[in-house]
Amino acid sequence: MSLATSTAFQLPAAIQSRAFLVLGTLATSDVDDDLVYQMLVAFKTALGQSTEVDTMAVVCMLRCICKVVPSLTEGSRYLCQLFWLAVALLQSSYTAFYADAAELMRATVETLEMHGAFEGSSIPNVLLDGRVPLEDTVCQLDHLLRLSFDSSFSFTLAAIIFKGVRHNHLKSSAELVLRSLLSATARCESQLAEGSTSGLSPDALGFFVALLPFSTTHESYVQLLQECKGEEFLPPPRSSQDNFVPRVSIGLLPLTDSTSALLTISFACTMLTTAQGDDAETEILYNLLADIGAVHLESVLMM
Repeated sequence: MSLATSTAFQLPAAIQSRAFLVLGTLATSDVDDDLVYQMLVAFKTALGQSTEVDTMAVVCMLRCICKVVPSLTEGSRYLCQLFWLAVALLQSSYTAFYADAAELMRATVETLEMHGAFEGSSIPNVLLDGRVPLEDTVCQLDHLLRLSFDSSFSFTLAAIIFKGVRHNHLKSSAELVLRSLLSATARCESQLAEGSTSGLSPDALGFFVALLPFSTTHESYVQLLQECKGEEFLPPPRSSQDNFVPRVSIGLLPLTDSTSALLTISFACTMLTTAQGDDAETEILYNLLADIGAVHLESVLMM
C-alpha cells in the first residue's frame, strides 16, 4: 500500500495510471481525507493535461476514486464533493468519462446512506448542503447548461444521467445509477414518513420517469414499483405473455401541482423524441401524457 501510494503520485503518466489502479484495489478500509485530497489534486492535474485521444490517466484515477469511496471514513468531508464531481463529469457529456462518473455518483450516494447521512433529512437537502463550498464553480456550469437543482433536484439530475440511456455502451451504467438513486430516495422518504406514505416520493419522480424505458415488460415494471415502494400500484397478474404494456397509475405519481405535472410532461416529451422506434416505450409515454392531461390539462396545453 505504501509503495503503491508513493508511486501513484509520481510521473511518468503510464506508471502513475497503473499505480492508481493498484491503489484502488488495495485501499479497502479506513481511507482518510488526506489521501483523497492527494488523489483529487492529481486528478485535477491529469484532467488539465488530457486530450480527446489521451484520457487513460484521467480514467484510471477516476476508477481508483470510485473504488475507494466505500472505504472513506464516516463524516468524510469529500463524499458530497465527490458526488458533485460526478455530476460535473456527466454534465460535460464526454462519453469517455460517463460510465466511471455514473459509478462514482452511485458509490457516493450509497456510501452516504450507509453512513446515515440522510437520516432525518432528504437526499436533495443533504447533497445541496454539501454543494455550498462549490457554489462558485458549479453554479457557472448550471447556468451554462440552463439547469437548476434548486427548482427540481430529481428531474435535473435525471436529465443529466438520461443522456447515456440512448447509447448502447452507456445504457447499463445509466440504468444502474438511476435505480440506485430511486431506491435510496424511496428508502429515505419511507423512514422520514415512518412508512405511512402512499405513492411515489416527490423527490423520486424524475428518476422514476427516466427508468420507464427499462420497464416495458410486466416483470421489469413490477421491479420498478418495488424499488420505489409502490407495491400497492402493482398491475394485475398477466393473463398472457404477449401484448402487455405497463400503464403508469396517476395515483402513484406525486403530481400535486402544475409545476410537477409540467416537469413530468416535459421530460416525457423529450424522451419521446429519442425513443428510437421502441413501440412499448412510446405507448407507455403517450399513455402517461394522456392520463396526466386528463387531470392537468393546462400543463399539457403549455407544451
